[in-house]
Amino acid sequence: MSTTHGGTRFRHGPWHGSATTAQVVPIGGGVVDHAAVAEISNLILSLGFHRILTAALGPSDQTPFLEFGYQVHEPLRLLELNLDPSRIGRSTRPTRRMRRRDVAASLAIDVASFTSFWQFDADSLDEAISATPTSRRRVVRSGRVVLGYAVTGHAGRTGFIQRLTVAPNSRRVGVGATLLTDGLAWLHTRGVDTVLVNTQPENKAALALYDRFGFVERPGGLAVLCLEGSPPRLRSAHSKETP
Repeated sequence: MSTTHGGTRFRHGPWHGSATTAQVVPIGGGVVDHAAVAEISNLILSLGFHRILTAALGPSDQTPFLEFGYQVHEPLRLLELNLDPSRIGRSTRPTRRMRRRDVAASLAIDVASFTSFWQFDADSLDEAISATPTSRRRVVRSGRVVLGYAVTGHAGRTGFIQRLTVAPNSRRVGVGATLLTDGLAWLHTRGVDTVLVNTQPENKAALALYDRFGFVERPGGLAVLCLEGSPPRLRSAHSKETP
């Protein structure tokens, strides 16, 4: 973690263990403005990284990064649900808590379901689980085989579907609906009234599932931003721009 002179706090480190690509995540403190972004970006570049990715940011949060020279790398659609317990229904299959022995199989489903940029590794899964103060991780199994898994969390009265994915050969048989139903029912018991989830624009199956449960698109969406270039050149260019 690093704190800028303005008091803005950022978490940063290698992205998926990369030696050349880092990720930066604003985590509070002061205002995330151009000066704070410049300071943290130059710090990361000085560590030898040649590329910086942000977390998924909303439109207003993107502005100071875009002003500094970041560009949109991966757009995301942000969906929202006003949680109505009468629409949750019942799960058609049993779910159970994700255990340590389920992790490898769950991550294998991730690899089979997403492009390399979005695939989870063990660290990414841990980050998703710890991203909210309270979380729930569930799997659907057939015997010893994991068919799909979900990570759901909440902060106050806002819930988040952090991850939900189903093995390619187990889709369209209710596994995804079961995991989503389980997560929404749990969020309701925790006093949540709004649920958010983001997904890639081309993920038609996920969009159809969330639409069926009543999620609607929030205008503006989210985006992962990227800053690329050699650290010395970028630092020099920024120095010339700063009076």
